Amino acid sequence: MLAPYRAIQRITEPMRLMQQNLQKAMTPIIEFQKTFEHIEKIYASIHKFENPLLEKLEIFHRIGESLKSYAENTPEYLLLIAQNGWFIELDSRLNFPSEVAFEIINENVDNANDLMINYYSENIDRIFDELKQRHPDRIEILNQIQLSYRDENYLVMIPCVLAQVDGICFDFTRKKFFIKEKDNKYLPEISSELEKSAGNFLSIYLSPLQNQTPIMVRENDKYKFPCKLNRHEILHGVSIDYGSLINSLKVISLLKYISDLLTELDKNH
Repeated sequence: MLAPYRAIQRITEPMRLMQQNLQKAMTPIIEFQKTFEHIEKIYASIHKFENPLLEKLEIFHRIGESLKSYAENTPEYLLLIAQNGWFIELDSRLNFPSEVAFEIINENVDNANDLMINYYSENIDRIFDELKQRHPDRIEILNQIQLSYRDENYLVMIPCVLAQVDGICFDFTRKKFFIKEKDNKYLPEISSELEKSAGNFLSIYLSPLQNQTPIMVRENDKYKFPCKLNRHEILHGVSIDYGSLINSLKVISLLKYISDLLTELDKNH
């Protein structure tokens, strides 16, 4: 999902040269990554004369419009998906959150679950390889989690994954995921840390951490959500029927999502 924003840096260089060639016909491009509004101004200022660069500019305009729509809608999609127990890794394709959210909005939750199960099942080996590369001190634990997944030993695997979510948060921030904020008893301790450090685009992906989701709420609050998978009930022995394939993939999706955010922030600081 971050690929388009990384691609912008490659796109802006030819745009800078285009600006020099069409200086009288277009306004300057300023910090494209901070706002999408400038794209429309640039596009509107170009005379539709025959020019080999115009086609590229129109493509750039369409990309900008798509990214603007993406930035406006994705936080809502990610939150809706998280309220159904799933988290989407940042390496997924750009339109994947909207596809899953569309099924949920249209009350086709089984279809949404199938999309997520298929996605994470197909990418599970790659995901574990990335996690082990990013978190070398946890390789042995991750190996055991991966083995438990392959052996369908979900009852043992799921609590261990939830512990690693706290662990990798502590490695990066000295704060834990499942400990609540002092000033907000509903949100994870790392929420404010991520909000402070995230740039304009990375902040798009924080909505599941800025709102309540079933995995992190108090036991009494989980009934507000369609998904009943709850970390507190699992680790305190209240829930005994959580050991399923779908729940194992849900907690892996959370672990990968948190790892993606923390790794991306660490790269930029």
